Amino acid sequence: MKLIATVALSAASLCALASDVHVDVELGRSRPGRVVEGPPTTVVERVWVPDQVVQRTERVLVRPARKEYREEVVCVEPARIIRRQEKVLVEPARVERIVENVCVSPARIEREYVPPIEEEVKLGPVRVRRVVREGYYREVPIPAVYKAVTRDVEIPAKYQIVERDVEIPARYEKVRRKHECPAEYKEVVRSVVIPGHYEERRVTVPSQTVIVEPSRPGIHIDVDIKDKDKKKRDRDGYRDRD
Repeated sequence: MKLIATVALSAASLCALASDVHVDVELGRSRPGRVVEGPPTTVVERVWVPDQVVQRTERVLVRPARKEYREEVVCVEPARIIRRQEKVLVEPARVERIVENVCVSPARIEREYVPPIEEEVKLGPVRVRRVVREGYYREVPIPAVYKAVTRDVEIPAKYQIVERDVEIPARYEKVRRKHECPAEYKEVVRSVVIPGHYEERRVTVPSQTVIVEPSRPGIHIDVDIKDKDKKKRDRDGYRDRD
C-alpha cells in the first residue's frame, strides 16, 4: 500500500509538468509453471558428397527409321479341293492270239450221176449187152470243211468314269512391297563420374517438451505521458521542412 501511495504522488507530480498523463498500475500474481511441447522443426544441413561413379543406362540410336523394298511371297490362289470326273483305265489295250476253226467249204448238197448198170447176155454165139438199170442223178450231202486258223486279235483298252476329289495346291507369287522400318535403339551402360558437391538436406528435429517457470509476483506500471507543447513543436518542425 505504501508503494502504491508513492507511485500516486509521483504521478501527481508528473501531471503538474505535463498536460496528459495516463497511469495504469497492476499487481502481479504468482502463477504455476506450465509445460510447453514445441512442434517439430526442420533444419537445413549442408553435407559434402564425395565423387561418385554411377552406372547409367542410355538408349542409343543404332539405325534411324527408313523405308525398304522387300520381296514377299503372296498367296494368289488358296489351296482348294475340286470334285472332278476322270476317265480311268481299267484294262489296257492288248493283242491276243486266237486259234479259230474257219469254214473252208460250207456244207452243201450236190447232184451226182449214177451210171447205168449193164450186163452181157450170151445168146448163142452172140453176146448182147443189156441195161439192167438206167442211169440217174442223186443228191449227195457234202459236209462242211473246216480249217484251224491262228490270228492276232487286238482288244481295245477298257475305261471307266470315276469321280474323285482332286486337291489343288495354293499358288504363290513374288511381290515387291515398300515397308517402313522403325528406328533401332540399343541400351548402353556407361560410367558417369559425379563430382563432389554440397547437398542441402532437411532434417526434422523431433518435438521437445519445455517446462516454463512461473514469473515472480510484482507490480506492472504503464505510464503514458503526452505533451501537447511537444506535439505542437513537432508539427511546426514538419511544416518548416516542407
